[in-house]
Amino acid sequence: MNWVFTIYIAILFFILTPSVLLRLPPKGNKYTVALVHAIVFAIIFHFTFKFVWKRSVGIPTNMRMQMQMKQPQQQQQMQMPMQMQQ
Repeated sequence: MNWVFTIYIAILFFILTPSVLLRLPPKGNKYTVALVHAIVFAIIFHFTFKFVWKRSVGIPTNMRMQMQMKQPQQQQQMQMPMQMQQ
């Protein structure tokens, strides 16, 4: 799971919640305002998700670090039985 991307979506959702940053349309009823903000969220997300995803994939996570540490250990364990057979 990509936590940076998840946090990005949560922040974007919070910022685009009606009356947090702005309210569109200013005198609309609550359903119209919610619909407009949902559309704005979808448009901004559509045009920015690839950018954020590509930037966040390269960030090392704890799981990746653990997997990288296990790989050399597994390779050594696989080589030891091969050496014993020779």
